[in-house]
Amino acid sequence: MPVWHNPFFRLIAFAAAVAALLYMPTREFLKITFIMGIPFILLLGFNRRQQPWGIKWCLSAVLLFAVVAAYGYFLTELPERIEIRRIVSEGGALVAEGRYDEAINEYRKLGELGRQDKMQEKIAQAEEEKQAALNLERGKQLLSQGNKEAALQVLESIPEHTRAGHEAVKLIAAINRGDS
Repeated sequence: MPVWHNPFFRLIAFAAAVAALLYMPTREFLKITFIMGIPFILLLGFNRRQQPWGIKWCLSAVLLFAVVAAYGYFLTELPERIEIRRIVSEGGALVAEGRYDEAINEYRKLGELGRQDKMQEKIAQAEEEKQAALNLERGKQLLSQGNKEAALQVLESIPEHTRAGHEAVKLIAAINRGDS
């Protein structure tokens, strides 16, 4: 029996393919390859149907060369894109865990890659989340002390788009209903 017909081997090959797709560099490589491969195949098919050295053939050959050059350029940028994505993902996970200072330190690595604007944006978001979490804790503390008016004031100052803001909206609703 050939190796490909062995179900065990097929299962291992399928598991390896799924594992490769879970690996971010593989996904980025495949994304670039598919995005650049589709126009390449279309242009190649068009080029092969044209009379060699005709105007349409030359134009499609130039476009084919441009697609190949763009593909090469995107592949040279791939390691940096992967690192940027890793930093942003890691920082986002740290923010979600409430480890804001570590997230800010992670985002500072974007500056080393020349992404100052993205670094500033992500740091500002992390600092806003940190301040919102501190205000939420302060509001809960005031609420537990029985100072509902001050707690409401602090909770209402929390931006709703933050993680703490969602919880603050629920607390405000509970306070207004008289649950707390």
